Amino acid sequence: MSFMMKPDRVLVLGGTGSVGRLVVQALLNHDISARLLSRDPRKAKRMFATTDTGTNTIDIAGGDLMNPATIADALDHVNAVILTHGAPHNSGEYESVDYGAIPALLEALGKKTIPIVLMSSIGVTHNDAIELLTWKRRGERLLRSSGLPYTIIRPGWFDAGTAEEQHAELRQGDSTEYGSVRRVDVAEALVQATFLSEALYRTVELFSVEGPPLEDWANAFNTTAPDAAGALDGINDKTTLQLDREPHRIIDDLYKFGSMK
Repeated sequence: MSFMMKPDRVLVLGGTGSVGRLVVQALLNHDISARLLSRDPRKAKRMFATTDTGTNTIDIAGGDLMNPATIADALDHVNAVILTHGAPHNSGEYESVDYGAIPALLEALGKKTIPIVLMSSIGVTHNDAIELLTWKRRGERLLRSSGLPYTIIRPGWFDAGTAEEQHAELRQGDSTEYGSVRRVDVAEALVQATFLSEALYRTVELFSVEGPPLEDWANAFNTTAPDAAGALDGINDKTTLQLDREPHRIIDDLYKFGSMK
């Protein structure tokens, strides 16, 4: 097992969502402080008012995850970023939120180099006709292309498993053999990826299967393969979503922040 420097404080974008709240708790469990970016800081503070933080803290920063300026302020004294954000179902805001947070974060980071851990979704390489998944995939591609240390985790179906499915399992290639996942497993995987070097530069699908809870996350990540250096897509992903058919915004962002610059 090899560790990167364990972060003192992690910025969570989407920290008031169902997975984001579990990420905050998982950070505290690992003796890491959390900072959240929220458009409604008072509501966020109430949400975590009864949380036992131990010797750590939960900071609430006011701002918008599509606004690079407010993200930049929230990045002060932060050692890693976890993104669990997402637009509401059927909101039509997938471009501005699910994708838009990625270029906003990259702009806010400037030359700062810290681990970025992104929660995406299974099926992003198989459902080009589904707007939400297409924009999530574009966000994945921009993050990979940025050259920053990253981990991308694609959870399975939420709330569809059984009580016996407590073992976290990592897969790759975004096959159609989908399964369910516990939200607590997603949160733990996202946090583990901020300090395990075995998780770096990897794109993995995450499911919960029958068995005891996973204890050796380093070995689980180590059994997966890293993405090819400079690649837009994850290892073994299908090469769909051709660049010559992409919107101008995507190409512009790849030139500005990614490997096409």
